Amino acid sequence: MLGNRFISFYSDLESDSLDSDGIELSLEEQMRGMRLEEMSEDGDKSVSKLSNLKIFDKSGTSTKLNSVLDKIHSVTRGKTRDKCVVVSQWTKMLEIVGHHLSDRGISHAVIQGNIPAKKRMDLVDDFNMNPDGAQVMLVSLRAGGVGLNLIGGNHLFLLDSHWNPALEEQACDRIYRIGQSKNVFIYRFLCKDTIEEKILGLQTSKLSLAKAVLTGCEATSKKLTLNDLRMIFGV
Repeated sequence: MLGNRFISFYSDLESDSLDSDGIELSLEEQMRGMRLEEMSEDGDKSVSKLSNLKIFDKSGTSTKLNSVLDKIHSVTRGKTRDKCVVVSQWTKMLEIVGHHLSDRGISHAVIQGNIPAKKRMDLVDDFNMNPDGAQVMLVSLRAGGVGLNLIGGNHLFLLDSHWNPALEEQACDRIYRIGQSKNVFIYRFLCKDTIEEKILGLQTSKLSLAKAVLTGCEATSKKLTLNDLRMIFGV
């Protein structure tokens, strides 16, 4: 949930986007709202004050999201009617993108971890073979790295950076496979002066180390080290 809220704050990247709809709660109230509590009998009614703020509504936009949507619109509405694959490590972010794609009249499908294998393959086949089917496939980073063939799309969008570059490489390979007949385009979206730049630096460091020490072997660590965390948070 915290990851989804972090993404929601991209709408405040530009100073002129700050307005009266921002968070007006005190720091103490905000911390209280993020506290873990036992579920009440009311279920969904026991939502913190923060969750009801407009900034967390999935209909909200951001500088990054607007850039992604505009590019997808130009690709899917172009002369060649190319299809797109959108990858994020946050399933809530995919929900937000899907909401805005629907608003723009762009058909889409979703593949994430909770999709049964049979339905997943049906979605893949329709995306690859049906020119009138979904124009955009929304894929979670983990699900997208496991044996999917999405050659129906030739534009892939990485919405957020993962500290392990191997996962992103696997996701990008979904559209660059045998049977792909079009030029492939990969787009990475980063926000300047944010933690995303530090994660990109961490990726570069890990790739350089892997190439220098174990060329041709699977050398990318599957865990964050203490030094990695220090690099990301600048401590």
